[in-house]
Amino acid sequence: MKQNIDFHTISLTGRLCYLFMCFEQYVTACYPEKDWTLVAQKCWQWTNHYWNEGCDIYAQIIPEFLFEFDDYEQTNEQFDGNLSKNDYEQFSFLYKDVCIEEINQLFMLGIDFDNACEGSDFSNADDITIDILEKAQMILSKHRIPYPDIHLLSGFSVNQKNGWGDFLDSSYLSIII
Repeated sequence: MKQNIDFHTISLTGRLCYLFMCFEQYVTACYPEKDWTLVAQKCWQWTNHYWNEGCDIYAQIIPEFLFEFDDYEQTNEQFDGNLSKNDYEQFSFLYKDVCIEEINQLFMLGIDFDNACEGSDFSNADDITIDILEKAQMILSKHRIPYPDIHLLSGFSVNQKNGWGDFLDSSYLSIII
């Protein structure tokens, strides 16, 4: 499982994509019978938006946030009215019979990633985001799940937009969508 991966040459956007690739490796290996399309869509949209907007949409996949309250109406208020009832019901069904604690741990890494980058520059977020990716890899290793192919991110250079990378539709990297 252990690979020597040099994330230092990959933009923050590319690193975020790698994190989503780790998520997909995990859910498709641990819960292959479930349809993770909605989760994947909420992840991959992030690279098409400003980070704060993308993260707000992404946060809808996290069980800890989804099920903090007893019903859809209260949960939707938390998301400023932007969570559809259909999505809420799909997530409720999807997260039955899964290890919510581990899914939370893994998916919260996206929030940690956003927090590391928010109001920061590349040099400040560089090592922190790599630590976050290594945490995702540890969860994959625990289950003997292969790491995503880092070579797929060769176009995500730190030379783009001061290390941030470009806005783009990165869903082509998904193994689910």
